[in-house]
Amino acid sequence: MTGTCALLQDAGIRCRAAKHQTCGDLKLGSSKEIPGWTPPASPQRASPPRLLQHASGGDMAGGPQKMISLSNNGSLPRICTCIPFALLWGGLLTVVVCASLSQFCFYTLTAVLSIFTMSYSFDLSISSLIGAWRMRKATSQDWHGKLEGLFKQQPALQDVMNIVILPNYKEDEQMMLRSLEYIAASPMAKQSIKVVLAMEAREGASGTEKAERLIARTKHQFADIFATFHPANLPGDLTGKSSNTQWAYRQMLNRYSKDLSQLDISRVLLSVGDADTLWHPQYFSALTYTALSMPLEQRCWSFFQSPMLLFRNLDSAPAMTRVTGYATLLFELAGLTNQTIAPAFCYSSYSMTLAMANHPLVDGWDRDVIAEDHHMFCKCFFASARETVVTQNKLHRAPMAKVEPIYLPSTAFLVESDGYISSCHARFQQACRHSQGVAELSYTCLQYISLIRECGFFKLSCSAHFGSLAIIYKMTAVHMVNQVEAFAVILATVFAVPNLFRWSLAGGLSQLMGKVAAEGLAAALGQQSFGGLARWSIFSIFGTISPVLVLMICTSYVVVSDLLEGKLTQRRSEKADAEEHVDVSRDVQGFVGKTMNFVGKLKTLSTICFDYISWAHCTLIFYGLLPVMISTTKLLCNGQKCEYIVAAKPKQV
Repeated sequence: MTGTCALLQDAGIRCRAAKHQTCGDLKLGSSKEIPGWTPPASPQRASPPRLLQHASGGDMAGGPQKMISLSNNGSLPRICTCIPFALLWGGLLTVVVCASLSQFCFYTLTAVLSIFTMSYSFDLSISSLIGAWRMRKATSQDWHGKLEGLFKQQPALQDVMNIVILPNYKEDEQMMLRSLEYIAASPMAKQSIKVVLAMEAREGASGTEKAERLIARTKHQFADIFATFHPANLPGDLTGKSSNTQWAYRQMLNRYSKDLSQLDISRVLLSVGDADTLWHPQYFSALTYTALSMPLEQRCWSFFQSPMLLFRNLDSAPAMTRVTGYATLLFELAGLTNQTIAPAFCYSSYSMTLAMANHPLVDGWDRDVIAEDHHMFCKCFFASARETVVTQNKLHRAPMAKVEPIYLPSTAFLVESDGYISSCHARFQQACRHSQGVAELSYTCLQYISLIRECGFFKLSCSAHFGSLAIIYKMTAVHMVNQVEAFAVILATVFAVPNLFRWSLAGGLSQLMGKVAAEGLAAALGQQSFGGLARWSIFSIFGTISPVLVLMICTSYVVVSDLLEGKLTQRRSEKADAEEHVDVSRDVQGFVGKTMNFVGKLKTLSTICFDYISWAHCTLIFYGLLPVMISTTKLLCNGQKCEYIVAAKPKQV
């Protein structure tokens, strides 16, 4: 406890033994003991959270607030940056050593890795199939009607505000206009949605003019819209979405400070999205309804995430790129649906309350990271854990930060450039940028170790330990284990094919066929050595080609066909304005808006089957293993410093 108090004192926040505060106890103003953080009016009931004033001018004389970061000096951050490299390259080296020394050990290791991958994929497939059903159910409901009913029951809740931040850099103007039109299609747009165009100053005059044109064309559709311009080369900034979002967030607080100071900031909802994201027109109604239906404490520590469907240009994107779209669907949808073992992470476009973003242990987005979505979740998770220990002094209370699903899908582009080869190269560049997210494994380890050092291992609750280890497990499984398994299967195939070929030439195949006819398939396979290979080694090579693949194909087909048939698009309410309707045919390739005929369904299914069977392993190698190898090496050598690359997108659908 002493170590934690010292940490918070360094950050300009002091702990009181008797009057600790929660997310729900933030007030406007400042205190001599706790700047911007005063006790609740009643100890029995937390008051509505108010905007926290951040130190400025003379209050900053002691230096900026210290946050846990891999960029900090010291041996612990440096050691943590080595962890992804050690796990990945250690795993690859283990596979190579086993292959060199013992065929038995090598095939055993490969089989174990394949079994784990197959089990993980099975869980993804089942969970994502359930998630697909929930999307169908959610898109059939009138969420704005439900929200209006809630407002009638509780009129005091109507002071809700939605703020949408759209970070962008050199993005196509028409694409951004279309994204704004989808936000404007929300029935809440004119009354309560305010949009922040987070531009980069380094884009120059063209960026300023683009922002002015977008504002002029859409300002009548929102409660407010304005642009911010993130200066280049600010000290401590790493160029990318996170630093741009933080700059826009600060400018937004300045612009709306008077209004926000009068509001319960747990009812101010922040949404961050990519420039090509098309939010479901009823997303903001569903978001508001879901958030306001929660208890105050739960709402304060909740993220809200819609399933991301990267299928806007599914027809024109290369096959390997399409496979990454299917994989993203399975991973993200399954993560939202099943959080029993590991939590869901924020991804691409997400929402949260201002109460959480404004919390003194969070203080917005970090400026020295690239993968801002995963990072923000991890940062808030450990902030909630620290608040539980420090401000509540209840050591056995589970951390509250969690991602709540909003099953109204958002659509976006797959990476695509001019020509097939250039599109594949652009996707590889994006994969390298996404793989820089392995730094979040280091960051999670740093946060967890720091939390243990501050509070003591045995003083943390089992839930706190489990939640932290679950994040580490999920990141390790995705970034490390799957890549090592793919490498092991490739080596196993290289070693096995010559033996199988010689076995076939020696008459093994003809003997096998004869035994199958006489004794049955199971008995015949049980008697074969396949050229000296154990039966389980064959499974280790082809284990992933199993019913799991069928489940993956089925889930992908259900979601893609639902999207093309219009089942996942806007359900207009009886009181909907004409502006609520959007023409999806302009935005999704192959969109038909009605039930497809047999030929259309067969074409869609055949395409998905071909993509999986032909390109799945190639995709895992070129967009998975190689980028992670590069990223872990760069993280070891350069830390978090890396180049931000804007993904190429098609000029039009």
